[in-house]
Amino acid sequence: MKKSAQVAYEGLLTALTVVLIWLAGSVPAISWSGCLCAGVLPAVMLCKGNVRAGIMVYSASSILSVILVPSKKYAVAYILFFGIYSFIKYRIERFNNLPLEWVLKLFYAVLMCIVLYFAIKFGFLVLGGRIAGQPIFIIVIMFLAGFVVYDIIFSKMIALFRTFFK
Repeated sequence: MKKSAQVAYEGLLTALTVVLIWLAGSVPAISWSGCLCAGVLPAVMLCKGNVRAGIMVYSASSILSVILVPSKKYAVAYILFFGIYSFIKYRIERFNNLPLEWVLKLFYAVLMCIVLYFAIKFGFLVLGGRIAGQPIFIIVIMFLAGFVVYDIIFSKMIALFRTFFK
């Protein structure tokens, strides 16, 4: 791919990422699903073996989402979890050992769960609705189950991308 086309492609992915994060914060029906989908977009460049371009898409979309997105919780969620997970998943899956990969991914999920716990405990995040009244172990189990589902869907989306854009 020519350098100018590569830069344009990175710019389009960055713009689409920011739009998805903006929609997540602006349209209640989209909410977290927009942030989930935005997290997959840096992986598009990783699928092509271009780590530098993936880092550029992630970095630019992180900065722009903090500046442009009205609801900062979605921008922060993208920066700390969904966007960076593309790179963590990419590195872990290079081991080509499925049990080890799942152990490492679940270890990362537990670390994120601990970070979220302290963010909630110190008042940086607030749990609302029905989940606020649940015991902590139920919340952790729900988080880990959601993480596993997210990882499987993420893998399917990457496989779909590889199939259509060889």
